[in-house]
Amino acid sequence: MPPFGHTTQLRIFIDPDLLQYDEVWAAAGTWNDVFPIAPNDLVRASGAVVTDLKRA
Repeated sequence: MPPFGHTTQLRIFIDPDLLQYDEVWAAAGTWNDVFPIAPNDLVRASGAVVTDLKRA
């Protein structure tokens, strides 16, 4: 599922561990629809909440 571009506002969560990378790849629904993006740009573009998603 793509992280943005929906007609309904979704709650998006991003683990802070992803912020250590210069680039991550996000998917847009198919094997051919992926794109590179800086993690901070992904947070901004998707309106994501950065929160620890790991299990203890």
